[in-house]
Amino acid sequence: MLGIVMTIGLIIVTALCAIFGVQHHLDDKANRLSHGNTVDRAYSKDLRDISRKMDHGKYYPYC
Repeated sequence: MLGIVMTIGLIIVTALCAIFGVQHHLDDKANRLSHGNTVDRAYSKDLRDISRKMDHGKYYPYC
């Protein structure tokens, strides 16, 4: 029983780390692109929108 609880906990922690890692990567890339040309700034805005939608569960609805 304890093994099952620990396995579920490990899966939850791994999923949360993956989600926050992706969000951090998108935000970091958006910050770097925001200093570029017009196309880069538009792409930066899109990346920030995706990151915000992840915060609201629109890209990971099961978490």
